[in-house]
Amino acid sequence: MCYNRTMKICLVTGGSRGIGAATVCRFAQQGYTVIANYHNSEAQAKALQADLAAQGCDVHLFRADISDVAQTAEMMSWIEKYFKHLDVLINNAGVALTKQIQDVTEQDFDRLFAVNVKGAYFCTKAALPLLQKQGGAVVNVASIWGLNGASCESVYSMTKHAVVGMTKSLAQELVDCNITVNCVCPPIVDTAMAAHLSDMDKSDFCKRHQTAVYTPQQVAQDIFRLACCGKSGQVLAEK
Repeated sequence: MCYNRTMKICLVTGGSRGIGAATVCRFAQQGYTVIANYHNSEAQAKALQADLAAQGCDVHLFRADISDVAQTAEMMSWIEKYFKHLDVLINNAGVALTKQIQDVTEQDFDRLFAVNVKGAYFCTKAALPLLQKQGGAVVNVASIWGLNGASCESVYSMTKHAVVGMTKSLAQELVDCNITVNCVCPPIVDTAMAAHLSDMDKSDFCKRHQTAVYTPQQVAQDIFRLACCGKSGQVLAEK
């Protein structure tokens, strides 16, 4: 591989399914070279890569558990070696949990914070040298539960509140580095993560929060817009 600085490079964590896969598609179809990070969903990642290659898009895969700082560092070293810089980082990888507090284990708690918070934070930290080379953008994927509480989703909600807080803080901290940091907070999105919800659950949720069920493609469009807006500190609560 041989890339020059005029090529736009985007990294999407959790890029093999759902919002991540739709975001990979969005950036790739807009002419970006996209690195799709995945952890477990290798077959889906390869199928996505093949489908986009057939469309003339340039997508590369990197397997890494972003809750492991060493693996994250290895991924960024690989990007540095082959792509030289990074224009956009999308911190999308995340895990959910629906349990009452009395049923949440320490392992549950640690896993959600390791992926949803620690993963996003240390991916951003590791990506800074690459993003600073030409000025770049970070978009974090939080949730409506990063703005509101949620019964039976206390730990998930806590992690997404943390992502929103990280976005607001780093937007101020990195302003002199020519790096924008923004965040999208989707409502229910029609992905496997929401498969446990019935139609009635979704309808009640939408009425209560005056929103609609989103498609992954709608969220991907908002992510793309935030990455290109030139502003920082935006927390987009999708309605």
